[in-house]
Amino acid sequence: MGFHARLENKHRYKNPVGQMRPQPWRLRREIVGAENPWKQIQDAWNLEDGIARLAWMRGVDDPSELAWRLEPKWELTHEPYFLDNMGKAVSRINTAISKREKITIYGDYDVDGVTATALLFRVLERMGADVSFFIPNRFNDGYGIHLECIRELAHTHSPTLLISVDCGIQSIEEVKASYELGMEWIITDHHSISPKLPDAVAVIHPHLGTQANKHLAGVGVAFKLAQALMDAIPIPRGNDANFLDGLLKLVAIGTIADMVPLVQENALLVKRGLIALCGTNSPGLSLLLKASGSENSISATAIAFGIAPRINAVGRMGGAEDAVRLLLTRDFQEAQQLVERVEQLNQERRHCQRELTKILPPLASADEAFDLIVEPTAHKGVIGIVAGQRMRDLGQPAGVCSVIDGVAHCSLRAPEPFDLTELLCLARPFLKSGGGHKAAAGITFDMANLAFIREIFTKATKTQALEGVSPAINIDGSDYHWVPNRQALEQLEPFGQAWPEPSVVAHGQLERAPDLFGAGHWSLKLKELPFQLKWFFAEEKYPFGIPKDGQVLDLAISPQDSINWGRTWRVDALLDGSKAL
Repeated sequence: MGFHARLENKHRYKNPVGQMRPQPWRLRREIVGAENPWKQIQDAWNLEDGIARLAWMRGVDDPSELAWRLEPKWELTHEPYFLDNMGKAVSRINTAISKREKITIYGDYDVDGVTATALLFRVLERMGADVSFFIPNRFNDGYGIHLECIRELAHTHSPTLLISVDCGIQSIEEVKASYELGMEWIITDHHSISPKLPDAVAVIHPHLGTQANKHLAGVGVAFKLAQALMDAIPIPRGNDANFLDGLLKLVAIGTIADMVPLVQENALLVKRGLIALCGTNSPGLSLLLKASGSENSISATAIAFGIAPRINAVGRMGGAEDAVRLLLTRDFQEAQQLVERVEQLNQERRHCQRELTKILPPLASADEAFDLIVEPTAHKGVIGIVAGQRMRDLGQPAGVCSVIDGVAHCSLRAPEPFDLTELLCLARPFLKSGGGHKAAAGITFDMANLAFIREIFTKATKTQALEGVSPAINIDGSDYHWVPNRQALEQLEPFGQAWPEPSVVAHGQLERAPDLFGAGHWSLKLKELPFQLKWFFAEEKYPFGIPKDGQVLDLAISPQDSINWGRTWRVDALLDGSKAL
């Protein structure tokens, strides 16, 4: 269906069904032979069988690979000076501090950028710098470094040194123009990189240099700069240890939210951050944890679905600088006012998200390997969330686009094994702007190029599917009995991108029609299982209407653990029972 046909027939999609497709599934790794292949892992760390099995299922064969999670020591962290230009950045910042130059941190408005901004501000403040921060507005400025913003900063703050976090790697002209205004740049970023780099004092990026962790989030790159600035390598000394663990709280939140792989060093940084969050927190973090109901159970999942959406809501619905202030404030009363504002914006975000979900069409056909939807009325602040929902429900890459003055603004999301950076490279001649990483990206393009973009994305996605593993839901087992309890699972935290939560198959007949609760959620009871299943937003997702007593369902389910309420099980996907690969 063409773009104009979609607009003319938009009324057909009010409260659509069919937003979720039954998906084929496979075991994450095939278990061959009678002996458990995870026995070496189990014996090396004295783990219970189910924990060792989950680690092996996630690709761990060498027991030492689990040290990132089970013994997250500072000694394992990688050397920051193996990142190209780190020495130049440290030298320039130290000079600026000693000469009392004004420094401005220029961040992004998502969780990664907000946490990176707060982290670097804390470090420079501790070092005695004259430091401020700036976050562009999603709606007025857009993503990245903008010349108009630079000119405004020159007028209002008069910095001689600007430090970008989570942005700037493509800002060649903007950095060049800054020199004419008497300002120099240090660029720290992790987004897709081009052969030509900005002519900054220093450009720090995970793909530049011999540093082993190529998957650092923007806040992770900022943390590496912090380690180098504080000379806390590899082991921080004295009070620096507690201070750096405090910074890792921000690293954990930003890294989880930005959908980078939670393996190796990223796993260590996030694990230490989660442990630190269980201690004493700043007023802003304490209130965020309380507002999200996470203060008694601080897991990666709680961050991803509780803390991160609230921080993100500030930038999605307006200006993100209040989110930075919330993370930085030491005043409880100010934090209370800011978190109330955050909750209000988060409610607005949820409303916009639900309304957009209602008017988007189901996938037209299986031939559309890339689910690219253009909805001119879509709120720009929620298109990324909705794209992620469609990706999970359809099991394929997805994008949702808003249109402003003839220009499409799109958020893209992709499940494993797909790689969005390859798609962006192929489509670059037709894009006005674009950047991101393997699992998440953002682009803009003239609507006249929509057909070209759609064709490129569809063909490239099909090629990736043929060259890689066919898309399917990865499952850890065909029953739930062996899944470890909450305390045992905590050993393998953090769960997230590239290290997913445990997932097993639930197959059976409904005892009765679902019990409805909340905004379209279902509580299900299969005759074959001794517990209820919670299926969130099932009313929008299930393609066959409300199921009836006796109906057979195949579902992927994951455990949800609460210190107060014990274990419940969440439905993650509708499975095609006939297609176990």
